[in-house]
Amino acid sequence: LRSFPEKLREAILVAPKTPFNAQIGPERSFAICSLPLDRVKQLAKSHGVSVNDIVLELVGATLRDYLKRRKELPEQPLIVAMPVSLRTEGDGEANNQASMVQCSLATDIADPVERLRAISTATRGIKDRLATYKHLIPTDFPGLAAPLWATGLSRLWAVGRVSERLPPLANVVISNVPGPPIPLYLAGCELQHLYPVSIVTHGLALNFTLHSYRNSLDFGLIASRDQVPKLDSLANGLSKALDQLATALGNS
Repeated sequence: LRSFPEKLREAILVAPKTPFNAQIGPERSFAICSLPLDRVKQLAKSHGVSVNDIVLELVGATLRDYLKRRKELPEQPLIVAMPVSLRTEGDGEANNQASMVQCSLATDIADPVERLRAISTATRGIKDRLATYKHLIPTDFPGLAAPLWATGLSRLWAVGRVSERLPPLANVVISNVPGPPIPLYLAGCELQHLYPVSIVTHGLALNFTLHSYRNSLDFGLIASRDQVPKLDSLANGLSKALDQLATALGNS
């Protein structure tokens, strides 16, 4: 039997270098996109995958098209960093129980159906590993001192331009946050959409965060303007990717 360190080494992915793996500047670009949740759920259910698998395929397709048009698509698949919850059902402790995992976006595969299958296989493997080794993963860190060491580490990282010297572990961050299925109101006005605004860091200059709200998947894309000056093209690409995937799945 292989030891835990051996299995851990196999699970750690090294991402290819992309324009998103660079030192970020002070300016940001932001874009939004909404996709119909019922359509995404229907595609996921009818083809035996999860909603998150569909989301990863859409982002992978969008980034593949974006980098290919710029002649910067690497041969290796792009790697996404995803926050995952480790909290078990019924756990009401007031602490942080989350970790970060890597997953291939299968951008080396041109066919959207085959790309979705590859992503689904990868996410199932992640779930199996989390179920097996969850008890070994730290789930809470002291919150009081965190801002102090995080700020210091961030400054050292920036001054040394470390993100440009080390091989990247991910190319982009994707965070899928479940939202309320019921309408929300403020001063009697109904909230139509819920677009999240996240952050970027040195070495990870692009972030996709999405909320499910009522019957919508609301994406908020944020990037360092130096790396992605025209973020609208990526936001618009998500809708195009959904149409392409639906057509391909209908013919598969």
